[in-house]
Amino acid sequence: MSWRSWDSSSAGVFDRGDGEGVWHSEQHRLVFSITPRPPLLLQLDNGPATVLHQAPASVGVYPAGLRARTVGVNSRYVQVCWKPELYRAIAPHLPILPRIDFAFSEDPLLRQLARSLVEEVGQGTMDRLLADSLMAAIAMRVAQRVAAPPEPDLPPPRLRRVLDYIEAHLDQELTLAELAGVACLSPCHLSRSFKQAVGTGPQRYTVRRRVERAKALLRGSDASLASIAAAVGFADQSHFTAAFRQEIGLTPGRFRAASA
Repeated sequence: MSWRSWDSSSAGVFDRGDGEGVWHSEQHRLVFSITPRPPLLLQLDNGPATVLHQAPASVGVYPAGLRARTVGVNSRYVQVCWKPELYRAIAPHLPILPRIDFAFSEDPLLRQLARSLVEEVGQGTMDRLLADSLMAAIAMRVAQRVAAPPEPDLPPPRLRRVLDYIEAHLDQELTLAELAGVACLSPCHLSRSFKQAVGTGPQRYTVRRRVERAKALLRGSDASLASIAAAVGFADQSHFTAAFRQEIGLTPGRFRAASA
């Protein structure tokens, strides 16, 4: 492990073991994995736990004061930390320090800046001016992301991951937090971005996909309505019938009869 600290920042590589880890600091923190990225369980403060499926270019930014609990497997991470006061030094024109929210998203530029800083640390000949320049670039890039998130909010590759995940788990209970983990977004951000991209929210979209799968089963099998309801993820036959009638205008039984 290599690590270097300066007046208001630090950077390096660290290894975390299997199991639970807790992070709580008065510094902002940027972190990303440099080993294969298995899903990671994340809990922020006392909120609900979320499973993060980390994309290849993703980085996590944890604001100062946030308590983050993670559960994962043995892995190696790049970590960069800086005091909130650093913004006063690099951007004195800002009347208020940028408020940083937790974010977990793909940002190749931010990732490369952090990697360059850590590589310089690892070589043991870090030039202070270079360190200051890279650190300033990282801090300002984070501030830019907070002030103006990049568009689109849910780019096609991540949208496709969410859609594929829904399709593969239609027979199971799905939660917004679970889908947000697949998309590497907060639940609120995913809900808004998904509706902008697809035209309907995640819940409505999932119901429609379940109904479409049920239609295929009604046409192609003699399975009972109760077993079809379970196979496509409805809580029970009553819920299945109500959702099917709302989407199609017919009950499942009438649809089956009409399709015979």
